[in-house]
Amino acid sequence: MADNLSPFQGTPGHYQRVIAEMGGRAKTEQFARLFMAPGVGHCRGGSGAAPADPPATLVKWVEQGKAPTTLLAQNGPMTRPLCLRPAVARYDGRGSTNDAANFRCTGHR
Repeated sequence: MADNLSPFQGTPGHYQRVIAEMGGRAKTEQFARLFMAPGVGHCRGGSGAAPADPPATLVKWVEQGKAPTTLLAQNGPMTRPLCLRPAVARYDGRGSTNDAANFRCTGHR
C-alpha cells in the first residue's frame, strides 16, 4: 500500500469490479483473492511486512485446493498476518507487536 509506481487505491476498486462481473464474492474467491500489504512498496521494500512466500501459497491453492484466508508477511523480525479483504489485522493487546500470532483478522466477510 506504499507503492510509488502504482497507486494502491485503484486495486480495491478493480477487485470490486471483478466481483461484480463474476457474479459475487464467493464465485470470485474461487480464483482471485485480495490481500493488502500496508507499508509495502512496489513488490517489496518499505516499512511494512511483505508476503513471506507467495509462490508456496499459490501452489497450495492451485495444486492442493487450499485457498488462503491469510498470508504470513515479514519484514526483518516483524511478522504480520495479511487478511483477506475486507478484513484487516488488529493487534489483540497482548505480546509483541512484532509477532503475527498477536494479531487477528477482523472486519466484514
